[in-house]
Amino acid sequence: MVDKSYLIELTTAEQAATEIIRRAQDSRDARLKEAKFDAEQELGKFKKELDTEYNHAAEKDASGADPELQHLQADYRKKAGEVVNTFREYKDEAIEFLVDSVFRVNIEVPKVVIGKFD
Repeated sequence: MVDKSYLIELTTAEQAATEIIRRAQDSRDARLKEAKFDAEQELGKFKKELDTEYNHAAEKDASGADPELQHLQADYRKKAGEVVNTFREYKDEAIEFLVDSVFRVNIEVPKVVIGKFD
């Protein structure tokens, strides 16, 4: 039979291991809570910075003071005008091509379909 002192020693070691595990879990939980708190603080700061930046940009856009935006708008108007002019220039030719394509249909059966493989 096993000596009683070994059982007591084993039980004591098991209790010590359980205590070490509990302290490690408590420590981990505390670090996670601290990390979560720090992350929420950083997120709050970042959100405030983004809100400030957004509001500043919105004020700039509303006032029309942004030269880059004005340049982009002018460039857009220029390119849109070019597209309209190109459309007007080639409109008649495009209509004529479409009408010709619709009314001039080749109704000849291809030789391959007939079976003539010359």
